[in-house]
Amino acid sequence: MELKIDSIIDALKSPLGVIDNPERRGQIEDYIEAARLPLERAVFDLLSQLAESVNDEVSAHYQVTLAYRAGVLDLTVRAAEADDAAWSMADGEVEKITLRIPAELKEMAAEAASQASLSANSWFVKTLSRHLRKVDESELARRRGRRGRRHQGGQKLSGWVGGEDDEN
Repeated sequence: MELKIDSIIDALKSPLGVIDNPERRGQIEDYIEAARLPLERAVFDLLSQLAESVNDEVSAHYQVTLAYRAGVLDLTVRAAEADDAAWSMADGEVEKITLRIPAELKEMAAEAASQASLSANSWFVKTLSRHLRKVDESELARRRGRRGRRHQGGQKLSGWVGGEDDEN
């Protein structure tokens, strides 16, 4: 998402129409233009603090990044990398499956695993778990319902839950 600083500058200039003196209005417009860079920096700093605060709350699931380029702030929200420890083979039951894949795909997967310093099996588990975490929960529920499992009634809720009292 691109956040353009020009809209803030335009908002500062919009009330200048009430100034009858063209010379005075021009001086104020010049001042606003001179303040553009410090204002951009202040907005970037404010949004950086917001991004850090959001990351502190949702870093287990999402990562918010903010990048600056002249006149534009790029805000990006993406799913955080899965915690590999949560999918350790040492924990819980392990199932074995056989995959039949094209030789070229197997070679590409083996190369990717090697570059990540992982075994092919660990790479497949990590890649599969990362993909499955990205699948929308409602899509998973819809798929489960199609396989004959009865969907429990209710609504999908989204938003923020918690606060200082919910830490226990």
